[in-house]
Amino acid sequence: MRTIILIFTLLAFKGEISLAKNHLHYPFRCTKDSIALDNAYMRVLRDGAACTLANTPNFGTRIIVALDKIKFKSNRGTIKINRGGIAVFLENEFYDLPKGSYFEIALKKEHPPLTKPSEWLEPLKNKIIYENTEFRVFEERLNPGDTRALHSHAQRVVVRLNQVQLTDPRNSLNGKPGTGIQVANTVKFAESVLHVTKNLSDIPLFNIVIEYKIEHN
Repeated sequence: MRTIILIFTLLAFKGEISLAKNHLHYPFRCTKDSIALDNAYMRVLRDGAACTLANTPNFGTRIIVALDKIKFKSNRGTIKINRGGIAVFLENEFYDLPKGSYFEIALKKEHPPLTKPSEWLEPLKNKIIYENTEFRVFEERLNPGDTRALHSHAQRVVVRLNQVQLTDPRNSLNGKPGTGIQVANTVKFAESVLHVTKNLSDIPLFNIVIEYKIEHN
């Protein structure tokens, strides 16, 4: 029995080493067309990945957000996630290039100071699905016709999964034609803000938001 356990342990270890070695010659897909967003804080690729290696220079944590069902290997084993699911990889972790539709969000280690809204009011009706000292990830949800009361956000990237129209009813109660449209399967970097949000559509708002952590009262 001990011999069998030892064999399986060695095979698993060999597989992990093989995956790590393969990354040395990995054909990363990082083309101009795959870059969905690139600024001083992060780089986001659509259906491609350029920071799969551990300790990629100038980058720290990476977050994979699935746009459909995807499966890929990593130092933690095989990852399986459905649309709207996430996988977070710290700086010293690595993963294989996912197959399917997704965003790779790579946070830059050296970025400008974070900005703050004029005051901090925690947004309600959202669900935090990951959190550490640097950032948090939450499902941003709002039912059709519903309003999220005055709340704050730090700088963040928003992965938009449902196409809806939003408005701040303080400025435009019923919105304006063609404004506030969130296009599905796109990303947007948003600055810190204090606002009210109303969902004008007949389907729920559903976003995955990666938001930097800031000090607040």
